[in-house]
Amino acid sequence: MADEGRAEDRYHGLLRPVEVRSATDVTFERLQTLIMSGRLKAGDRLPSEPELARALKVGRSTVREAKKALMAQGLLVSRGKLGAFVTAPSADSDLRKLLGFLSDPTLQDLHEARQIVEVAAIRLAAERATASDIAEMRGTIERLKAGFERNEPEVWSLMVDFHRNIVKASSNQVLVSIFDLIARLIRLHQVPFYQSIADPQSELRSHQELLDVVEQRSPEAAATAMMRHLEDAERLRNAALENAEGRDDST
Repeated sequence: MADEGRAEDRYHGLLRPVEVRSATDVTFERLQTLIMSGRLKAGDRLPSEPELARALKVGRSTVREAKKALMAQGLLVSRGKLGAFVTAPSADSDLRKLLGFLSDPTLQDLHEARQIVEVAAIRLAAERATASDIAEMRGTIERLKAGFERNEPEVWSLMVDFHRNIVKASSNQVLVSIFDLIARLIRLHQVPFYQSIADPQSELRSHQELLDVVEQRSPEAAATAMMRHLEDAERLRNAALENAEGRDDST
């Protein structure tokens, strides 16, 4: 029987892994973005749980869990029956919030896990990426570029989408499933502070380089590029942490 090829090739990328994210994760991320972008300012009252549930088309329990996570991060404070309010910033509280993000011990484990999964994935992607995979990566890069030009706070989360594009292009379902777990941690522990320490144009160039090496079909060059990309991100975090600690010690 003739080899009919991979199903995802035959159906032009229509059969591709589905990223499953919980409603609580998405709700948390959207509310977090409203706060971090300044659309909800310090002292503003968060819309009520019924209002948010209707707007986001989720259950009230989902909104409640997302609010708890935002309170744990110090972005919201509860005032009993009055509701939840965005915390009033100060130079000291902002610094300590940034320190809390940067020094989170989860981040070192997350970095190591990404090295294991994403370096292997991009090596496979350089061998297996289909035309539709490349087009999807290129589309995410274009959305990144447009988002940076418009200074959209949501753009930073697109970088996670791009990394998932690469893992998906490996055509390894186990790697995709593992990365979906990692992506949740990236969105929770890394995306919130990254816009405070990273340069948009440098990030755009770095992600474009990853796309370039996949298109060049060089597995080893792709693996090297991904390792360098992840190491650069970790060095950026450590440098920002040292700077923030120095500022904290001087206060």
